[in-house]
Amino acid sequence: MNQLFIGVWNHKEKDGTISDEGGVFTDKNKNVMFNLQVLNSLDKEYRDKQIHVFPNELAKMGFQDNYYDDEDTRKLTLRHYLNDKIFIFKIDDREFDNPHAYDIRTHIRNSDFSVNDTFEEVPIFFDDSKKLSDKLLIGETIRSRAVNLISDKKDSISSFMISKDENSNLILFEDVTAINTDGIESVQYQKPDDNNPITIRKITNNSQMDNYYYDNGDSSDIRHNIMFIPTRYLKGDQLDNFATRYSLLTESKDNMVENSKVQDPDLLFLDQFNNVLRSSKYQLLLDQDDIVKLHTSIKSNLLTILAGLSGTGKSRIIRAYAEALGIDKNSENRFKFISVKPSWQDDSDLLGFADTISNNYRPSDTGLVDTLIDAKKNSDQIYLIVLDEMNLSRIEYYFSQFLSVLERDSDERYLTLYSDYLEARLYNSSTYHARIMIPENVRFIGTMNIDESTFELSDKLIDRANIIELNTVPFYEIENMKLENLKQKQEEKNWHKFPVSLLNHSAHDIKLDTTQLNFLWELHEALNHELPNIGVSWRNVKFIEKFLNRLPSNYFKKIDEAFDWQVSERILTKLRGTDTMLSNLISYNEKDHKLNGKIIEILDKYADLSQFEVSRKVLQVKVRELVVNGYAR
Repeated sequence: MNQLFIGVWNHKEKDGTISDEGGVFTDKNKNVMFNLQVLNSLDKEYRDKQIHVFPNELAKMGFQDNYYDDEDTRKLTLRHYLNDKIFIFKIDDREFDNPHAYDIRTHIRNSDFSVNDTFEEVPIFFDDSKKLSDKLLIGETIRSRAVNLISDKKDSISSFMISKDENSNLILFEDVTAINTDGIESVQYQKPDDNNPITIRKITNNSQMDNYYYDNGDSSDIRHNIMFIPTRYLKGDQLDNFATRYSLLTESKDNMVENSKVQDPDLLFLDQFNNVLRSSKYQLLLDQDDIVKLHTSIKSNLLTILAGLSGTGKSRIIRAYAEALGIDKNSENRFKFISVKPSWQDDSDLLGFADTISNNYRPSDTGLVDTLIDAKKNSDQIYLIVLDEMNLSRIEYYFSQFLSVLERDSDERYLTLYSDYLEARLYNSSTYHARIMIPENVRFIGTMNIDESTFELSDKLIDRANIIELNTVPFYEIENMKLENLKQKQEEKNWHKFPVSLLNHSAHDIKLDTTQLNFLWELHEALNHELPNIGVSWRNVKFIEKFLNRLPSNYFKKIDEAFDWQVSERILTKLRGTDTMLSNLISYNEKDHKLNGKIIEILDKYADLSQFEVSRKVLQVKVRELVVNGYAR
């Protein structure tokens, strides 16, 4: 067998017990040897087997067994040798009950190694990435020595592959599906299409994500064939940190001229979203920047809130967004619309409760819990949960548990439905566990009106959500809107159904620079000096950077404007209080009809960073509120 495996010292004894000293023993000739544990994620056949490493292979690895020492000392020496290493090897399984490793290469474990890691065996093909893209698009067989080193079973071949671009950057192809292989030198992959695109990413040099290994050492002078990558690097946010997404490989509409082309998924989606908004079904006219804000916010934030006057179409916009994603009548379970009630007092109104009289969990009639369960089962699809008029009740009452959970890492976002000790008592606990996960493919969207019938938002909520207040487009512009039949559009071949990878697409690799960070710090100091409980948090900084990275590729030259959006939506929304509280921060000079105050001074100082047009408008509204009402909301 030529397939390569990756593994570590297996601490399991013959009787199945595991100990720090286990898995190291002597053969009948009193030579020391040890067992390996296979860590390949897709090859389950060997995962529970102990793979022997015989003394002759140990010697080839460079281990020197001092036969003059006693047996316990020799075993201890081998344990010290094995402790910080990871191994890449082949398996001889001709004696199926006694498989052993050969052609073993040793690597020192990298700093990000975890004892819980499993690895995906990703082939490296030496066609340049453009040439490889062309082959994938026409379904051409790929020939490479790497094929001989991966599984000969198509179901065990990774859904990722690696190539290089013209600048020698490593390019990661995501969502490739092997349909045929000879196990020697040839593999064929399924052609991408509009419903099954291939995502193309550039592997970053993230020093904190170094736990990957090549088949033949780390030298850049060697031609590598395989990269073993931890499966955790290839999921959710970690995948975005490991490899920046920048394009999508799919069929072209115009394949009369060329069979296919690479397209930006954000631009594809925004084009489709515009078609839905301007259809005869919705007839919604939105500012293009607002459309981009909404989409980018949903991608970069678990909770997005659309705020504004009643009757501006906030709920319909979100329904249109879902339809643009490809959520139709056959997948309505992926779009949960929940109308918030003024009577809601705690999260049981939203989630449900444990009925200890009948020993059953009673999920709320909102259906939220069932939607989260369904989303966990279908991790490749996007789920939208809408809380309509979410500030009709105090959000901190019914949504408090969510606010704490949403900021955690994706694998720690668990809601508590009831106490763990009740799980054994409840008849339906196999369906409704004590804790339920909020999966990475779920996004919450709230709508809210700002009037006397609603509650204000707390700083805790503002800090965790992206709040978008829609601009009003002149009514007369609707006369120029060409209405199209949405049903006909959806039946066309080029209508897309977008997978969850759209949420993780990042067209940029932006880090906030020193000027931006200095601006945010000065803004924080000004706010915090006048309002001790208000400021710019680390969470704000992190989310602003994430938002900028998730912008569509055609907005790269408008980063200054997008930075202004985030300042107005994430920071200036916290600015509220009486005229006495805010007068040093913002005020209005009636003589020259200009805004004054510390915040204006900071915006002027950093005019090269952005004109801050949106932020200035927000401040102008707050000043008017102070003049008229004596209080800014």
